[in-house]
Amino acid sequence: MPDFTFIEDKDIREKVEDLHKLEVDEVTINLTNKAKSDQEESEKGLKAKNVELLGEKKTLQEAVKLFDGIDPKAAKNALEFHEKNKDAEFLKDGTIEDLIEKKTSTLKSDHEAVMVELNGKFDDVSTKGSMYKNLYESKVIDDGIRAEAIKAGIRAEAVEDVLMRGRSVFSLDENKHIEARDNEGKLAKTADDKVLTTKNWVAGLKDTSPHYWPNSEGAGAHPGTGMVDSDYTAKLQAAASNNDMNEFRRLRALKNKK
Repeated sequence: MPDFTFIEDKDIREKVEDLHKLEVDEVTINLTNKAKSDQEESEKGLKAKNVELLGEKKTLQEAVKLFDGIDPKAAKNALEFHEKNKDAEFLKDGTIEDLIEKKTSTLKSDHEAVMVELNGKFDDVSTKGSMYKNLYESKVIDDGIRAEAIKAGIRAEAVEDVLMRGRSVFSLDENKHIEARDNEGKLAKTADDKVLTTKNWVAGLKDTSPHYWPNSEGAGAHPGTGMVDSDYTAKLQAAASNNDMNEFRRLRALKNKK
């Protein structure tokens, strides 16, 4: 969990920590539900395969009955003799090159079938791996930006908007550290030639988006909510204190409709 000890007010700090935990729990639940859904789909596939195998078993059992009284070893020897003589007949009518081409074609077909199956499994694993990797990276980036936003005093209901903007700016480097890159792949810089970080990026929002901070809307009224800053903040904090995520999101969505 990010360090929120910079918030001096203990009650507010605990509410922020509780809210952060709720968001982490929500992501964890979503990932758990997704894994459960994948498992259920896998189990359905296994059940269908089991029915298919039972059908094949029954077919084989019926086929075996046709060989009652036949010596398996003698049948095997006869089959091998037939195959060898088929090649001999092929050589008699064709050439050694034709026989090699026939054998090569059979081996190639078998190899291609195996490769198609392996590639399908690899693509499935790669897709799921990329999905979980993206979820993890988004969580790390969101936590970093959220911590700086709270330090900078951005209104709680505006943090989600800040996160959405930050996701298009920041990414993780090979060491899983948050960074920003320009179009040329170089580390992004600020106007005063400093490396862009979540801290100075959030600070720069004061110039472009001052409404993210308290008391930046005239007399403090929130268009579309019917509340002033004090009322709005009080209700938002009450929702966080009561772990009422539905009310918290409703208030934030109401504010965002302005």
